[in-house]
Amino acid sequence: MKLSPEDQKKRDDRIRQSELMGDRLAAEESLVRLPRGDLLLKYQQKAVDRMFAGVSLLAIEKSRRVGLTWGVGSFATLKASSAVEAGGQNVWYMGYDKDMTLEFIEVCSMWARAFNLIAGDVQEEEVLYTDENGREQGIKAFSIRFASGFRITALPSVPRALRGKQGIVIIDEAAFHKDVEEVLKSAMALLIWGGQVVVISTHDGISNPFNKLLDDISSGNRRGERMKITFKDAMENGLYERVAMVAETKGVDLEPKEEWEANIRASYGDDAGEELDCVPKVGSGSLLKIEDIAACEHEEAGLSDFYQGGLCYVGRDVARRNDGQIQYCMELLGDVLWQRDTYEEVGQTFAHQDAFFDGLFKRRRIASAWIDQTGMGEPVVEALQVKHGSLRVVGELLTGPNRLDLATSLKDHFETHRIRIRKDLMTRSDLLAIKKVGSEQSGGVRIVNDSSVHADRFWAYALACRAHDMGAELYEHHGPRGQSGKRGDAGWQHPDDRGQERGSRFRGRGAW
Repeated sequence: MKLSPEDQKKRDDRIRQSELMGDRLAAEESLVRLPRGDLLLKYQQKAVDRMFAGVSLLAIEKSRRVGLTWGVGSFATLKASSAVEAGGQNVWYMGYDKDMTLEFIEVCSMWARAFNLIAGDVQEEEVLYTDENGREQGIKAFSIRFASGFRITALPSVPRALRGKQGIVIIDEAAFHKDVEEVLKSAMALLIWGGQVVVISTHDGISNPFNKLLDDISSGNRRGERMKITFKDAMENGLYERVAMVAETKGVDLEPKEEWEANIRASYGDDAGEELDCVPKVGSGSLLKIEDIAACEHEEAGLSDFYQGGLCYVGRDVARRNDGQIQYCMELLGDVLWQRDTYEEVGQTFAHQDAFFDGLFKRRRIASAWIDQTGMGEPVVEALQVKHGSLRVVGELLTGPNRLDLATSLKDHFETHRIRIRKDLMTRSDLLAIKKVGSEQSGGVRIVNDSSVHADRFWAYALACRAHDMGAELYEHHGPRGQSGKRGDAGWQHPDDRGQERGSRFRGRGAW
């Protein structure tokens, strides 16, 4: 029997909690075997020592899956369980999703038992905060309260949830938070009242705000300390032996150390440098976030039958043989662009491509159409401007600053959810293939492609969004024999049309 989405989610949550419980029990059983002074590996202990030293801002770049969060959980547990005079404080942990928050709070619960501390059970509760409009909102969080009166609270990534809080903030996998800059800004306010901020992450590109934070600390632009824990560091400090011990409690034997390490590195392929060696990639860190793309996908997008007679904006990426030949017609409804007509081909003639394009001008109220004029696009743009007018058909060279303008326009539409596209894996791949390198502050921003993807769909959407953002020169619609036509009929007038005098000319996006 097929489960409803709600029941499926509940089932997935139960499975995930069961997996976490298994990992926790294995870790607890391993702790019993360790000498009291060897609970943490050397690199874990070094990080915890710096936290106990009271470093106000500590940024740690780390390899994937070296157990640092597990070690940090011991620090959080000891701080929250301590009395005020012993330095006790509330601890606020923020992960980028619910699984991370639950996993951390379970780790802290394990440490509380291991240290024989008096603590309550893990509770799910609502944490209140004020949103940007001044309204009170609530988010679900997990927490443990200690006899000291302090607590550990694990929050999802909502920057404003940290506003007004006091204590210690731990931001885990910071590079992967949706809005890490706002998270950091909210966290820094805690420093005013003697708090502490610990920022931990694997890298996600050289232009990611987490990497910028590290650079700011190194250059002295921001006061704080930074640490680095590579996979090599972890291996030299007993990671393999600890993993093998935990695996043994589950009845699993690991392959020999050298083979195990080689297999781990091989599994990351070209990403091993960034994921394991703390070397941020120049080309990683997608301009668009996957959660924004997912939020803008809609089952009714890309279906021409849903056209409602609104103004349309077209983006076209020109190609002839190997690359994608893409045309998207986007209808403006309210302030949202909805994908309606879709042309995605490879190897088609220019005549075939132009026939689809010309058909849009007959079936839709085209306000503006922007076309990639680079290279072979030059004659295409010239011919279509003769047909449809140079005010409504605009050619754009996809070079330098133009690429940045186009990409920024598309990014804005996705971040504000003012675009609706069809759900398609190839489309997602194209949208995620464009990276932003550098920063506005340095003046060195560039937009680069992932070398394995040409991103034709990205640029077609970007051209359509740019067409909308720049506005258009519009003309009154007339049906046959000068009568006003129904919404969606052909008959738009522009300067290059015959009978131009029949159209009342006016400028403005959305004018009719």
